[in-house]
This record gives sequence, structure tokens and C-alpha cells, in this order.
Amino acid sequence: MVDPAVVDDHGVAPEGLPLDDDYAGPRNLPVEKVLSADGTAIAFERSGSGPAVVVIGGGLNDRAMFTPFASILSEHFTVFNYDRRGRGDSEYGDPEQYTIDREVEDLAAVIEATGEPTAVFANCTGGMIAIRAAAAGVPMSKLGLYEPPYNSPKATPEQVTQLKELIAEDRRDETVTLFAKDIVRFMNDETLDHFKQHPAWQAFVSMSPSTIYDTVISTEHNSIPLESLPQVKVPTLIVRGEDSSAPIKDACLTLSEEIPGARLITLEGEGHLFNQKTGAPLMVEFFGS
Repeated sequence: MVDPAVVDDHGVAPEGLPLDDDYAGPRNLPVEKVLSADGTAIAFERSGSGPAVVVIGGGLNDRAMFTPFASILSEHFTVFNYDRRGRGDSEYGDPEQYTIDREVEDLAAVIEATGEPTAVFANCTGGMIAIRAAAAGVPMSKLGLYEPPYNSPKATPEQVTQLKELIAEDRRDETVTLFAKDIVRFMNDETLDHFKQHPAWQAFVSMSPSTIYDTVISTEHNSIPLESLPQVKVPTLIVRGEDSSAPIKDACLTLSEEIPGARLITLEGEGHLFNQKTGAPLMVEFFGS
């Protein structure tokens, strides 16, 4: 187990994340909504047939970001791909009342809407939400995770204040830049211009107010919740990239050791950006077994 106090502070992707060129935006599917416990409407799309799988993304992820993944899984399962609060077609909610438990309630509401035992796939900070939900007894049949970013750098109080000010002033490009380059650090000066030219940039800008939610999660829940991991009773598969940062890789190893019966897979040549076309077959096999 790695002591986070001695981990180098490099962010989730110190070299910057490469972006695929296949972002196609939302699929032409009906949008359904369910009310979370605090009354926030959470939007999802349903595709495929078979056992249910719920997909939850990470920071600056809307459901459209997982179109390739959902398309592959929907050949085998009924996929419920949802927008976390503040993204896509979901409502923003009240940021003043926000805690990670609001998002546990959102996930629970989507799971309840499936009407059956449900597998869950969670990416990045979505994994931190899903682990907390599983430990709290939110009903799941299986849990697949890609790189929950425990032990990554926390936002400073000054960054949190600046982020809130930018959101209040609706300075969306600057909000995304601060969050992605300085707080989470999956962009750097070299990759920022490429991101701004990418079709996904406008999606990032549209959901920029939600960055305060992931900032709260990564700040208040940065440490691996060792005391609650034994309460995760569902079969769990953790996937990490060989080229990801050392703190995230070590966190994934710790999760695999502390969640009862969990398995760990390391993908050669992959980093923190989830390769959906590589990862989807792993989840198809895991959820279908």
C-alpha cells in the first residue's frame, strides 16, 4: 500500500491525455428521466436488450462520451447510460447542498429505474461514487471500475474559490481550463490547444458548472476508503492502464486487495483515458459471466 503523503503530485495524467477523434455526440435515442432523492432530474438513455448495465462517467463526462462503449455493450445487455447531475440533459441540482452522497442517490435512482439486478460500470470519479454506493448497499449485481483516481492531487482552497467564481460569472472556457489543467491535470499547455479544437470541447464547456462537483469529490474523498471497502459485497473488476500515473495505479492495486474477491487487470499501452473499444470486451465478459 502506498502512503499518499509521499506520492509525487503530478495529477491524473502529467503528460496530458490524448483525445480520440471518434467523439460523435449523443446518439439518436429517447431521453428518459428519473428523479433523485433531492428532486434533481437525472437523464439517461436505454439501448440494447438483456441484463441491465448502468454506465456512470467521470469528470467532464456526459453520456455521449460513452457512445462507443454503450454501443458495444448494448449488443449483449440493456445499457442505461446516464448523465451525471450538471451534465447533458440532467439538471444541475443545488451546489450549495452538494455532497458525494447526492450522486450516490442519483446512481441509486437510475438503478431503481432498471427494475432488476444491475451491473454497474464506472469511470474515473464515477468509480468513487460507485464504490461508496456499493459499500452502502445500493443494489448491484457486479461492479466494473476504470481507474478511480484516489491519491491524486487535491484542489487547493484558492483553486476551489477561483472555480466557484468562474462558474458564478459563467466564464465557461476558463472554468474548463482551470479544472482540467490546474486542478485535475489531464491537460497541459501542449495539449490544451488540441482539446479546444476537438469536437468534445463544446461538450466540456456546456457541462463546466459540474466541475465543482468533481472538485468536491477529489478534495473530500481523495483517500482510499479502506474502512468501507470490506462492505463492497458484489463481484468487482478493477481495470487500470499500464501508462497511468503511479498514484492511480497503486490505488487500483490497493482496491483489488481490499475489496473482497476483487480482480485487477492492467491494460498494456493505456493511460487514464479509458479506451472504450479495448475495455468494452473485458466488461462484456465480466458482466456476462
